[in-house]
Amino acid sequence: MNLVSYVIFSGCVCSLVFSFTLIFSRNNQLANRFLAGIILAFGINLAMVWILSQSFFDQVPLLHLLPYGIGFGLGPIIYLYIKSLTSNEKLNYWHLLWLTADYIHSAYHWIYGRSFPDHIWHDIADKIGSVSIFLIIYYLWVSRKLILNYQTQLKQKLSNIEQQTLNWLNQFFLIFLIVIPLSIIIWILVLATDINVNNQVAAPVVHLIIIFWLGIGGIKQPQIVLKEINLNPSNETSKEYQQHLNLLIDCMESDRLYKLNDLNVRMLEDRLDLTAKQISEALNKGLGKNFYSFINDYRVKEFKSRVSETNHLTLAGLAYECGFNSKTTFQRVFKEITGMRPSEYIDSL
Repeated sequence: MNLVSYVIFSGCVCSLVFSFTLIFSRNNQLANRFLAGIILAFGINLAMVWILSQSFFDQVPLLHLLPYGIGFGLGPIIYLYIKSLTSNEKLNYWHLLWLTADYIHSAYHWIYGRSFPDHIWHDIADKIGSVSIFLIIYYLWVSRKLILNYQTQLKQKLSNIEQQTLNWLNQFFLIFLIVIPLSIIIWILVLATDINVNNQVAAPVVHLIIIFWLGIGGIKQPQIVLKEINLNPSNETSKEYQQHLNLLIDCMESDRLYKLNDLNVRMLEDRLDLTAKQISEALNKGLGKNFYSFINDYRVKEFKSRVSETNHLTLAGLAYECGFNSKTTFQRVFKEITGMRPSEYIDSL
């Protein structure tokens, strides 16, 4: 088995393993089924490379039932994955109709076989397939906007956001949106200059990297919470949101709920008989803060008040007791609020 065959075989096996793992995952169930479809599509694409290289289409015509590529279906499935992951809105499954365009090339070979590669309809099918790159770019762009919108609302809902940011997907999209235009430029240069570029190894390796990135990221992603909360502006008066703000401050100072590591806006909704929208607006208009910064201000104050008199806890232990869920988050937030690292603050006492 040569290197290319090994990469292709590894990618196909990994796509199956990751897909089945995601399908039966208890977290983000609907979203993970879309992600499983994406990963499986990359695996099928790799398998097609191997099937073509071995001339199996001539021996098993039924293989033409497989799509020749995933260009038209990839973008819509990615979009539906992100939409189902970050929102409770009803999904528009009509986006999946683009999948049928991936069968145009297959349909040609199903009808004409593989004896007429220079047929005009074969040329048309190839040209239609090349257009799919623009559809992918469009859906990646729309999907990234969904993630950015989701991220802007996170700090209005949660006091610890690190496991909910979807940064691994945002990074993936950014890389993809850079790589695709570069690939188009290289493709144009190749056509214009007749440079021979051998992507026999590069393409399968890229597929394998994508399969691992999406598979591991999807499996590690915890359940997305509070995505059903709508934070669109309301028409409350300044007197009303000031009353709500007073309730929030009284609750924090008397009950010290900020010490709960998993504190979120839903918990305060139930306790104060306010909606998430009312809590968010009270903090934004009254203090110029979001929920995340409001709660972490109290946590930092709690740490500063206890650090000089606590000897039995480590720095991380004390931070956890104050409501932070990790040492890294605590150090970053502490410096953002105070302008110094925790160790520098302790040294200054």
